[in-house]
Amino acid sequence: SPREHLECIFRRIIAAIQPGDAVRVAMEMELSRLRTPVHLVALGKAARVMLRATAAWCDEHAITMAGGVCISHERDDVALPEGIIGTHGDHPQAGDASSAAAEVLRAYVTQRVQPGATVVVLLSGGTSALIGAPAGALPANTYRACCDLLLRSGLDIHAHNVIRRQLSTWGNGRLGAALHAAGAAVNVLAISDVPGDAPVSIGSAPCIATPVDERENEAMLQSAVALTDDERAVLRDALAPANALSTRLCPAIPHRIVSSNRLARDAVAEAAGATMHTIIAEELLAGDAYRCGDMIARQLVHARATLTAPALYCWGGEPVVSLPANAPPGGRMQALALAAARTLHEAGAQASQGITILAAGSDGRDGVTRAAGAVVDGATWSAMQRVGIDAAAMLAAHDSHTALRSVDCLIPLFVSGTNVNDLVIALVEPAT
Repeated sequence: SPREHLECIFRRIIAAIQPGDAVRVAMEMELSRLRTPVHLVALGKAARVMLRATAAWCDEHAITMAGGVCISHERDDVALPEGIIGTHGDHPQAGDASSAAAEVLRAYVTQRVQPGATVVVLLSGGTSALIGAPAGALPANTYRACCDLLLRSGLDIHAHNVIRRQLSTWGNGRLGAALHAAGAAVNVLAISDVPGDAPVSIGSAPCIATPVDERENEAMLQSAVALTDDERAVLRDALAPANALSTRLCPAIPHRIVSSNRLARDAVAEAAGATMHTIIAEELLAGDAYRCGDMIARQLVHARATLTAPALYCWGGEPVVSLPANAPPGGRMQALALAAARTLHEAGAQASQGITILAAGSDGRDGVTRAAGAVVDGATWSAMQRVGIDAAAMLAAHDSHTALRSVDCLIPLFVSGTNVNDLVIALVEPAT
């Protein structure tokens, strides 16, 4: 079936961008003359995979490992290399486990890293939440409230990160500064989960410090139109105590991007096979997820009218959803999928027949749900109506998860081992 075909392609893409090989290539190119002892600091959703690959490379090249710390979202019991301290944080919202993980990192840096050591920081998406703890004197409950506001603010990921890194104990170069103060040489290998792959936007920039621009802060707060004046005031007040710690600069630390959404999109054609015509969108998905879903569905309806053979379309990026307080659980890919289903329905059965859309997070999860995303087609909206779901009301209430679950459109949650933003893949059969 078209759904099975798309899910198979999606899994092949995830397999093609596993970070282990990418890390080993980067170590060979960039870090082949590491001085010992080497400490590994792995942070993010891909932390365990990146750390194991780097440790194996060090072992093969007779490079002594002094130890390390690995902080991910996984709570499994799979053994880490000897000398590595493993723990987990909370995701997508920082909580008590994140605060504890931030303290584990602090203890390791201050107690274990000695002058003359080399530290390889393995950075991937999710780091901001997994080691999310307040900077300075900011209370933990205020910090978490601010993170929640940012998640539903409607700000794009870059603006989101500019504010969040100022509020976070390890953000805005503070990890790099602490390692530099300990006398270590530092290199960063990063998997990008942000559009444009700017290192300063990955993981709240733990190893890149940028001066605070209060005018930029205010401009971003004013553009967070999904928030009330009182909510913007909470963020504004929170930034004040964090600013004092945000200008602790240190020498530039080399960063190398080892994997990204661009590489995932490049893998689509190979995953689809040589016989399938593939169209990869160059422009990244950004802005409101509902508008992105509508745009994608409209493009596919238009394209189908001119196709003479089946074709595969792919988009990547990180849309946003502006959520009200106490919104039901959901994710941006489910929101995009439900919006796309509505547009396909409005186009009519004849125009949308043969169009199937998969929208999912490359990390295997979408928001605070047990789903990675969803698959919809031209019949999805009508199917929801037949089972008594008011899909339009669900869309307006930001309850895409319940609506899509009612007709078995969800892709189950899984652990992919990486995180390079979201992917949307569509299979389009030509009109008969």
